[in-house]
Amino acid sequence: MANRSRSVALLVVTAAALAVRELAVSGFADHPLLRPDGGLDTGVYVDLARQVAGGDLLLRSVPDPFFVSPLYIYFVALVLAVTGGALGAVLAVQALLGAAAVWLTGDTARRLFGGAAALPAAVLLTLTGVVVFHESVPLQAALDPFLAALALWLVVRATPRDRARDYVLAGLALGLFALNRPNVLPWTAVAALLVVAARGLREGSRLAGALTLGTLLGIAPATLRNVAVAGEPVLISSHGGLNFLVGNGPGADGTYRWLDGITPSIAGQSRDARKVAEKEAGRTLSTREVSSHFAAKAWSWISSEPGAAASLFMRKVWYVLSGDEAPLNFSFPWYRKESLLLKLLVVGPWLLVPLGGAGLALGLAGASRVRSREFAVWGSFVPAYILLVAAFFVATRYRLPLYVPLAAAGGGAIALIAASIRAREFRHPILAACVALPLAALSLWPTSLYDGSADEETLWVLHLIDTGAAREASTRIEPLSQTHPQPGVMWFRVGQAWAMNGNLDAAISALEKSLAIDSHQPEPEKVLALVHGRRGVERTLAGNTAGAMADLETAVKLDPGSAQARLNLAAVLAERGDISRARTLAQEALALQPGYEKALALLRALDGK
Repeated sequence: MANRSRSVALLVVTAAALAVRELAVSGFADHPLLRPDGGLDTGVYVDLARQVAGGDLLLRSVPDPFFVSPLYIYFVALVLAVTGGALGAVLAVQALLGAAAVWLTGDTARRLFGGAAALPAAVLLTLTGVVVFHESVPLQAALDPFLAALALWLVVRATPRDRARDYVLAGLALGLFALNRPNVLPWTAVAALLVVAARGLREGSRLAGALTLGTLLGIAPATLRNVAVAGEPVLISSHGGLNFLVGNGPGADGTYRWLDGITPSIAGQSRDARKVAEKEAGRTLSTREVSSHFAAKAWSWISSEPGAAASLFMRKVWYVLSGDEAPLNFSFPWYRKESLLLKLLVVGPWLLVPLGGAGLALGLAGASRVRSREFAVWGSFVPAYILLVAAFFVATRYRLPLYVPLAAAGGGAIALIAASIRAREFRHPILAACVALPLAALSLWPTSLYDGSADEETLWVLHLIDTGAAREASTRIEPLSQTHPQPGVMWFRVGQAWAMNGNLDAAISALEKSLAIDSHQPEPEKVLALVHGRRGVERTLAGNTAGAMADLETAVKLDPGSAQARLNLAAVLAERGDISRARTLAQEALALQPGYEKALALLRALDGK
């Protein structure tokens, strides 16, 4: 009876998880900053998916090995093809898969720790806001929680059994997971070795071989496509070497950084990585050689600076476990601040890391329903994945797969500790506390990571200006300038937006503030000169000659190389009767831009006078 009620309770939590995710989808589906813009990862994935849905199944329009993880492309393409191109349907399916991940996590906890662990494990994942947010946007990471939950559930299901087919199924799920998150692939080897350790050499080798076979079958479609279209046997995607250099090398800080000569976008990386690598190598390179070129640069730095490399690696391990966020494309902290739903979803690394760590320690100590060696097959995913993320660079969305097993182990810790306290037996609570307290300190200790909120707020302000919500934009700009890590850049972008919107007074004010912070920057000075020139022309047409003169004089001073600025000032001077200076400025404009027709016309008119 207790098992049945627990099963019903798990289904109720799963339904609640679906409702939460559908609310998140409805709240974020039309958010202007979350639309699949071509400049972000979302836009690239959606564009490629539309090509597949349109009939280019092998993406022959991209005659190179996959540069990005391909599974999400084909997931989106399938949903678009079935629904007639409705992107909203993609988000709805993601919500369904997110809810399925909650059930799988709860059932995993049940299989490992007993029926009492299922409900708290499912609740923990249901209330993890960063997971819900990423499941609500058209981004590759949306599939990670489900894929992690499915693969790990199948591993747990297979481990106590002797049937090779169960291990093949688990391997297939791991292969699919790797098609979306390639850095999980090495864990297959770890899991296979632990299967051998758990089941003995003869039987374990057979089952480990089945697991490996399933994984290879899972990734085979990507490999075969890369061979068929590009002629290169790239297993999944070709961006590993570049990402390795992003996270390791001079200037690496453990998070995403720009590399010289490479545009910071998927399309830019795909295009520019080859150009940079071939220029440095002095010859034409294959796609695999391009990846190897960047990886070799990272390894060269690691070998020459082993102390710095080790220190950076340990810092990245800390970042993986930290409650602080490392944004990539989107700043989850900003959306949490703006969304009541995300504020209510309070679970995060601060709770999952210490609680999940305690559950893993209890399981390895023999407190789970399976033998410690069998538990280790599943439990090894957590330390392995931490190291695999830290080997490259840390981003918030890369950590999502980690939260699935931590939620399952956290549910186990809650159940085991509660049972121990009821039995007045404190061995398990003491062990859990010894593990959880240092992990809690590690997760809660400030890292000084930049969470991206100021950049996201800047984008929102620019959107408000673009849509004419000038009053709201103005109320948010000044507080933003106090917190932005690069206020000069922020004021420059705001000034550009005001100028494009036609509010020249606000544009000039913002650009002047930018130059007051970052003085003598050529780009802001040039834009400010253009805006003064535009306002000078408007004032001329309105009959405000004195105001026009002030603006046009400023434009010439800020951008002395602008022929247009000189000619505009010359025209106003001519109207005021200062023929001599007008002629000089027109001649200077002509010298700056030979054949400038308007300058020639003004000179002819002045000669006539």
